[in-house]
Amino acid sequence: MTQSANPVVHAVRFSLDRLDWLTGQMGRTLGLGRLPCLPFLARQQLRHLTQFLGWAEPLMRRLILLMAADLGALPPRPALPAGPGPKPVPQSRPPARPLFPQPHFCLCEGRAAPERPPAPPPKRYRTGPRIRLLDEETPVDLAEYPAQPHDLLPAGRQVRRLLALGHALDHLPRYVEAMRRLMCGPRPVIARALPRAFCRLPVTQAEHETLALLHQVAVEDCLDTS
Repeated sequence: MTQSANPVVHAVRFSLDRLDWLTGQMGRTLGLGRLPCLPFLARQQLRHLTQFLGWAEPLMRRLILLMAADLGALPPRPALPAGPGPKPVPQSRPPARPLFPQPHFCLCEGRAAPERPPAPPPKRYRTGPRIRLLDEETPVDLAEYPAQPHDLLPAGRQVRRLLALGHALDHLPRYVEAMRRLMCGPRPVIARALPRAFCRLPVTQAEHETLALLHQVAVEDCLDTS
């Protein structure tokens, strides 16, 4: 990683700059301003955001891992002694929670869930939505209506993931230090299998080769330093 002639170094630098630009461009396209409150998105916008996060989040973890492996692992912080100590000063009032708390990027990947058989397609009514009685509370079933590209869908979770990705790009040294401490733990930080999003659209063939190279080097560095 420290040699300038190493192609992995150039791939990491280019991928980091490109990911930073794409994340900012995605936020500007969605209209995220000072108040990151965007609970609903159009179906087409939500699809593009989900596709972007599908490969951007695994790529960010591997870039942070490569930068942390270049600096070396750190021992975990020692636990505080349980002996007597100064008592905390009681506060008159609890600290106020922010209206929009800043989400943090997750450095560890969860274990892959077992593959399940595909769910059967939802039932489609050719005659349109069923008749509802005015004096009866009937839950609305969205499967009865045809999907339109401009339908508003809940997108709070995806928006928080995008904000967390931007927070990791803005505070990269802090995440690199946290990754250096995680590398000493018994749990693997990233999965050994290549993420599926690295092989799907909108990833091109050239991007797939770069992502596969970064993943392979990150897995090797993670195994060597653990």
